[in-house]
Amino acid sequence: MKHPNPPHRDQSIDVVISVLQYLQCRVGRCGSRVTCNPPPRNTDADYLVEIIADERRRLDAVSKVIDALSDFGFEWEGNGHYQDGASTFMSWRRGEVNLIVTSTAEFAEKHRLATRLCTKLNLMNKVDRIALFQAILYGADFDPSLNKAGPAPPRPELPELSTAEPTF
Repeated sequence: MKHPNPPHRDQSIDVVISVLQYLQCRVGRCGSRVTCNPPPRNTDADYLVEIIADERRRLDAVSKVIDALSDFGFEWEGNGHYQDGASTFMSWRRGEVNLIVTSTAEFAEKHRLATRLCTKLNLMNKVDRIALFQAILYGADFDPSLNKAGPAPPRPELPELSTAEPTF
């Protein structure tokens, strides 16, 4: 969705975050600028935006956030690194700022967990970070040759445990 003439397109990210917080969103930094030490150069500034609203208010809250982001000049975009994203989050971009917006508490908590793990492990390779996020967010395996996620492999069947008395 592209706003025809965004009235607040030049506002700093701090102003955008303040408005999102006013709209009852929890906003936190994420992405390689946070998880990598030293952080990579020439990369996006990523933020996770969790819309906090009960079921009754969720659609209205999401609508207000979308309107605000459009007014600030952000544009919706999809991302091939994430599967089933449309039902759990939206990615909004303005320049080098990328906002990962969700109203799903479980997705937000898993995203924060993946961010903490990437930070702890200092995963410098982007493919490794994507694989970790895919595993945590979706339980998916990652095929780096395709650069996309696939379904998690089936769990191996475990042998039946014997209930007979052990013999020595």
